[in-house]
Amino acid sequence: MNDFDRIEYSQLDDILSCEKDSSHPVLLTQEALDGTAAELVDCNRGIVAGALDRVDDTDAISQDALRSSYVDLYRAAVSEHGLAWYRTHVPRPARELALQGLRLMSAPEHLDLAVRAIESDLDDEAFAAAFASAEAELPLEEANAAYLRDLPAMSILKDADIPTAMSIEFTGSGASSDYPRASSGDRGAILLEVERLTRRDRAPHSLRSSEGVGRRKPRVTNAR
Repeated sequence: MNDFDRIEYSQLDDILSCEKDSSHPVLLTQEALDGTAAELVDCNRGIVAGALDRVDDTDAISQDALRSSYVDLYRAAVSEHGLAWYRTHVPRPARELALQGLRLMSAPEHLDLAVRAIESDLDDEAFAAAFASAEAELPLEEANAAYLRDLPAMSILKDADIPTAMSIEFTGSGASSDYPRASSGDRGAILLEVERLTRRDRAPHSLRSSEGVGRRKPRVTNAR
């Protein structure tokens, strides 16, 4: 991990100073909204993946949709490979959006853990135990789905209308690889994206992250 990729503890105030995005609607289907938490999170993730392939700038996509998608990537990655892998392989823009998602979706145990991991540079074993405890308190997938259902700007579509809606809403040649994609339609899709990030040709990194301790404690507040 180079210095540009590292999230410093002292930067968290700025990263976590965020609000829900009402400037762009989140595109979802009624079937997904009526379905399980996993189905809803999966639907959003798939639409986000398609949007990222169509836009030049991620500002054209609902930031809440991106946050939800990258919280799901965080959940899958740390569960499958651990915190050190996540820090090493997932680009910083996606990690920042995941932190914002944890704050806005009212998952205090998970947010506190993510902040503590940056503050104290937790090793994988300690992080895994704390993550399991946070999951027992509130499964992150459930919090993610509740967040999506409560968003202020939403466009509910039929499955058949998604391609047309996306062609109208999103135009461009595709966002940068700093924004990973994981399609929907298969619960293994998010893990396939995790594995793709593993194989991506990057400069060698130490598996131990150096995301360090800053000098001042951020004001971490949970969304109401």
